[in-house]
Amino acid sequence: MHVEVQSSKGNGDLAQRMFEYFYRISDKYKVPVTALAILADGSKNYRPGIYVQEFMGTSLTYRFNSYKILDQDEIVLRGDSNPFAVVVLTALLAILHRNITDEQLKDIKHDLYEEMIKREMDKDTRQGIYDFLARYVSFKRPEMFIKFHRRVNFS
Repeated sequence: MHVEVQSSKGNGDLAQRMFEYFYRISDKYKVPVTALAILADGSKNYRPGIYVQEFMGTSLTYRFNSYKILDQDEIVLRGDSNPFAVVVLTALLAILHRNITDEQLKDIKHDLYEEMIKREMDKDTRQGIYDFLARYVSFKRPEMFIKFHRRVNFS
């Protein structure tokens, strides 16, 4: 499986890159490949999912799966017991609240931490999700990370 996370439109070459990686994996390992682009950008209209190449009567069409973070529903994610729902919820809220203060961000991260605690998971999974939550969206002032970490008393 080839998974690619894209947080911005970039150069607009995601579809081509998805095809190139599909081909390289398929060629090297000689196995069937499925692909997933996780679109974590802030544009509702950016939805690559197909790469087309045509030249002198020859054409190639490559379609791949995509998962648009902005399409997700905050209420549904909060109600989902899957630990990965917290990761998606973190990414969604980061997209929706890009221009907030550090204090507001600390409150959102604390809320997300509480969402994580509600779910049953082993210690390693909890640590991995905490690390993602704590660092995915950075505070403008580094000392806010320390305040957040102290507030949740994670161990």
